[in-house]
Amino acid sequence: MQIRDRIKELRRVPASELLPNPKNWRTHPVAQQDALRGVLAEVGYADALIARETPEGLMLVDGHLRAETTPDADVPVLVLDIDEAEADLMLATLDPLAAMAGRDEDRLTELLSTVTSDNATVNALLETLANGYEPLTILDSETATDELYVKTVETPIYDPVGPPPAIAELSDRNTADELIREIRDAELPPSVERFLLDAAERHVAFNFQRIANYYAHAPADVQALMERSALVVIDYNQAIENGFVRLKEDIDEAFHEDYPNA
Repeated sequence: MQIRDRIKELRRVPASELLPNPKNWRTHPVAQQDALRGVLAEVGYADALIARETPEGLMLVDGHLRAETTPDADVPVLVLDIDEAEADLMLATLDPLAAMAGRDEDRLTELLSTVTSDNATVNALLETLANGYEPLTILDSETATDELYVKTVETPIYDPVGPPPAIAELSDRNTADELIREIRDAELPPSVERFLLDAAERHVAFNFQRIANYYAHAPADVQALMERSALVVIDYNQAIENGFVRLKEDIDEAFHEDYPNA
């Protein structure tokens, strides 16, 4: 198979001049932003952004967060000779392809034993990496069927991995707390403030991998409350009973309202 080289040049460009791709589907939570700042502060730019030429200027294919993080810097950019359709394919597959990689536990353990960081978020990332993750998998094209959704639900097994994480490590409230401060400073009517404060809690970011590890170490009463809070789902039928799946009940209720004598 002949592989084409689509890289035209490596160019250093002011990050503020790069055009964000309107089709970019990736979002960047606060923890990722903090971790990237930490790595950039400790190492600097060691990888290039990816962009293509358009009539309006260089449009990003990869590297949006790096460009946003260092808008005043001249950043390295690989300029590609690709059209819009090819850029869309790259945009859709770059991250998922990387996420399909597996892990050699021995080599990873050896590597992590030599890696340190002055950034707390980077250290949290390394800890998460050490605790394990599941690579992205795709359906085998030879065995895939049209029935992608089935009633069978495999119960997850939560085995303890190392010491239990601290409660403070299970969630990130930075965004929620900042929003809560702004709401309280706005001097709103009490009912409006209460509603917005409730909504602000939606911005608490949960680390479900650490939550699963904490659950595995927790006493039975705490585990039960975590299950009722849907932080973990152990029994599918119990999830239905607790109100996490109510489609059938809602349909039945609506049917009997319209047809009370049925």
